[in-house]
Amino acid sequence: MTVLDLARDRAARSRSALAIALLVVTAAALLVRVVSIAEPLGIDQSLWASAVKGMSRGQVLYTDVWEQRPPGIYLTYLLGFSVLGWSAASIALLDILAAAATALLLWIIVRATSGSTVQAGLTSALYGLFTIPSWLYGHGGFLERSVCETFIVVCIAFGWWCATRFGSRPHWLLPFCIGIAGGAAIILKPNAGLYLPAILLWTLFYRRPAGWTNAGTGIRLLAGAVPGALLLPALAGLWLWQLGALAEARIAVVDFNRFYVGQGFDPATYAVDFAKAVFLRMKTDPLWLAGAVGSALAAADLLRTRRLSPTSGLAVLWGAAAALVIVVNGARLFNSYFIQAVPPLAILAAWTLIESARVSRPRAVLAVLTGVLMLGVVVQRQYVPRVVEWTRADLEVLLGRVDRMTYLERFGGYANRRGYSARANTELADYLRANTDRSERIYLFGINGAGVYFESDRLTAHRFLRVNFYVPHEFPDPRFTLEAVVADLEADPPRYLVFERLNAVSPRGAEMAAIVDELPDNPALRPLLDQYRHEVTIEDFTLYRRVD
Repeated sequence: MTVLDLARDRAARSRSALAIALLVVTAAALLVRVVSIAEPLGIDQSLWASAVKGMSRGQVLYTDVWEQRPPGIYLTYLLGFSVLGWSAASIALLDILAAAATALLLWIIVRATSGSTVQAGLTSALYGLFTIPSWLYGHGGFLERSVCETFIVVCIAFGWWCATRFGSRPHWLLPFCIGIAGGAAIILKPNAGLYLPAILLWTLFYRRPAGWTNAGTGIRLLAGAVPGALLLPALAGLWLWQLGALAEARIAVVDFNRFYVGQGFDPATYAVDFAKAVFLRMKTDPLWLAGAVGSALAAADLLRTRRLSPTSGLAVLWGAAAALVIVVNGARLFNSYFIQAVPPLAILAAWTLIESARVSRPRAVLAVLTGVLMLGVVVQRQYVPRVVEWTRADLEVLLGRVDRMTYLERFGGYANRRGYSARANTELADYLRANTDRSERIYLFGINGAGVYFESDRLTAHRFLRVNFYVPHEFPDPRFTLEAVVADLEADPPRYLVFERLNAVSPRGAEMAAIVDELPDNPALRPLLDQYRHEVTIEDFTLYRRVD
């Protein structure tokens, strides 16, 4: 064996060892999340869990349990609870499984586009490390766990994986599967359909089989993808039609969401807010920082050579589609909306550090500087202390070393007039479960405590699980008013009425919160409350029991 052969052998072994090390890092970043099964449900997750609990007991989505999301998130939760058990831990496990699936798909995608096992491993490792909820968000990240975007990412990553295989195996089933991926994302959020054109464009430019024309490839892609994209939405519509809920679903998913997205949307203001949100993440998140550098390098490549590498081209198209989807969500820039931008950022970050660094010495220097800056953000943002703190806290309560109620005070505090309180929600559910039987229904005039139906295993007495759907009355439907809800409850009164104080202080929510906080004294509720007596107050929840 020559010296050159020995050098090549050593290099190959080094690459293999590095790839294995990166896979170990990815696995560790996923495993450290397991203890999050101790954490309570977030505000949105508890709402969806309550809706699904009602569905499991015979209530019909949109008819008996009303919420504005498409059916995908409820079907996902229903499957998760049915397989993993009816507890909050199942939602954390769903989130972990989704992260693991995304990390695996990213590895496969980047391995296929770059030909580098190390680059694929780095992409997965970066994604795994920097999407740990306790690092990325406050309060352990429980508010952003298992949201619609979590599962949209998995669907779209599956679509990209199918696209990477099309050039070598141009079977009709692959475009159909790309469409299936887009359709699955659509029933989670309709605006996620914007990813489908991006995947098809990349497939046309980068995975066109040898000897095929652009027109022929495009026709074959559309012929497979369009039926695939329509299949799952059509099946969901058929299911809702069979339940007699299709008309109500249209009002929720189309009419109400169109109204919701348009509220407070001003293009100029939104442009500034969006730029601020992106810039904040570039300063505080290593993936957004490296992704920004990678985007600039990709733009330079495009201007200079009029082409991008398959890996950077995929990341740019994916990221551009993610930005459009975020914008279409409306004026509210919630943290959860930005989840779907993270996978393309991880791809761009790894591309910047490895593939782009091989192009020239200046790019290699820039890659080193980017890595140093990423490390600086990790240290400045106290990555290790934050992850260790929350991992230890979760582990201690699982081992019984900390009182459960004391632990829950980490999530929103308790008796501090700040709105959400995980401990108060648990105490409320425990009280209602102890003072009612399973056949009796309850109703909450609130928002943050909507998980009480799930936690207490009691059915809602009215389909509106949150009071903000009808207070204040803004949506142009006479059924979405306080008076209409009160009339329904008078016709079939529940065992308990629960009023929640929201204590909102932000300008956006203060007006609504003030109305909700004063509901017990609202004249519209007086005839209904005459049938009840005040029984107990639990933190921000005031309970009235029906007098037989």
